[in-house]
Amino acid sequence: MTNGISTKHPELWKFIKFNITVVLTSALDILTYLLLLYFVFAEYNSTELKENALLSLLGIRYKGYLYSYLISTTVGYVAAYIINRKITFRSDVSVAYSSVMYFILAVFNILVSSYIGGVFGSFIASNELSNPLVEIVSKFIIINIPTLWTYPLERYVIQIKRKKKTQKIIATDLDGTLLKSDTTVSSENLCAIKRLSKKGIKTIVLTGRTFYEIPYELRSCDEIEYFVYSNGAGIQSSKKGIVYYNTFDRKTSCEIYEILDSFDTLIELYSNQFPYIDEEDYSDDSFEYYRIDESFLPEMKKSRKPIKNLKGLLTDESYKIEMFDVFFRNDGEKEACRKLLLEKFDGIEITSSLSSNLEIIKKGTNKGSGLKKLCKLAKYDLDDIIVIGDSKNDISAFNTAKTKYAVSNACDEIKNLADKVICSNDEDIMKYMENEI
Repeated sequence: MTNGISTKHPELWKFIKFNITVVLTSALDILTYLLLLYFVFAEYNSTELKENALLSLLGIRYKGYLYSYLISTTVGYVAAYIINRKITFRSDVSVAYSSVMYFILAVFNILVSSYIGGVFGSFIASNELSNPLVEIVSKFIIINIPTLWTYPLERYVIQIKRKKKTQKIIATDLDGTLLKSDTTVSSENLCAIKRLSKKGIKTIVLTGRTFYEIPYELRSCDEIEYFVYSNGAGIQSSKKGIVYYNTFDRKTSCEIYEILDSFDTLIELYSNQFPYIDEEDYSDDSFEYYRIDESFLPEMKKSRKPIKNLKGLLTDESYKIEMFDVFFRNDGEKEACRKLLLEKFDGIEITSSLSSNLEIIKKGTNKGSGLKKLCKLAKYDLDDIIVIGDSKNDISAFNTAKTKYAVSNACDEIKNLADKVICSNDEDIMKYMENEI
């Protein structure tokens, strides 16, 4: 509910948050005031102040009331300043500027509130109405009167949020999206990436592939600085190398492998930025048997690293497991295996990008989490990112980004989440985005 209000009516949501802050800080103010008045300064509650023009104007007659009121009001205003700056308005204006302006406003409000409070206090004292309930009610009324002018002054003068310079960042999936159906990168897409970069529009790769499966043309492209790979398990900077890497512990890796191996499967281990496969499974007959998508076969043959003892990687300390990519002979076993894994392991997520595979990654590790991590590392604003994708392993990224486009060849789940369906992966999506933006 609150998310709907904040999205559709941002100004109303600011006003609601401001009033919530008023209530909370008013409660803090009142509690501080009562504590001071009835305990700390109780002995001064009947001590009259010396004649003073300002105090007479404000209607303040007793020391206990003066001390309690000024201290509690200051506490309330300081708390309100911090909350409104950080949460309500998220102000990014100079702290010195906003502090000085807020101090002027606070002094004015305190004078007005003190005057009103003095009138209330004198009336309460002269009519012998003094008790905690009356004090609370009168204090709450006094505190909230300045709200009439405080909100517009804070919103438009003091707690200003400057309009940030927005930059567009395109986070694109590879297979079925940026890459053509034959898994190559078109020259049109590469040229468009370079032209977009000159206009200040960044491109990042967001893929389920390992880093070294990413086509060399993209890895060597100076205009692409970041690569989120293995469904968010790793982030590579073209300038700094690996900046984030989240892998399975060895015990869990072995246990997952045992379950996968108990089914009729072809298992791949994504480790140290490469995809490894048992050399016994590295054949056309095996690829056909496990129903690997025909469009992905060229990539399988080109990028997989066949080794004699795939299982041996699990006990080799020099290899860290980023992800399990496993292909099934039939869908019944695929579903049974998925359910068994989820029942046995709390710390995993399972997604898919091809018709016969499952991709097993650490819980909390997905394209969406990778995108968030990248934004934190690179200091990008998530609202500036446009995600483009086509398959189920893009869902987490679509649920994370504010703007998301599906290619026309995308699965229905992705199309349903998309803000817009664009051209197909064979129609040069970056050239399309160049015209779109």
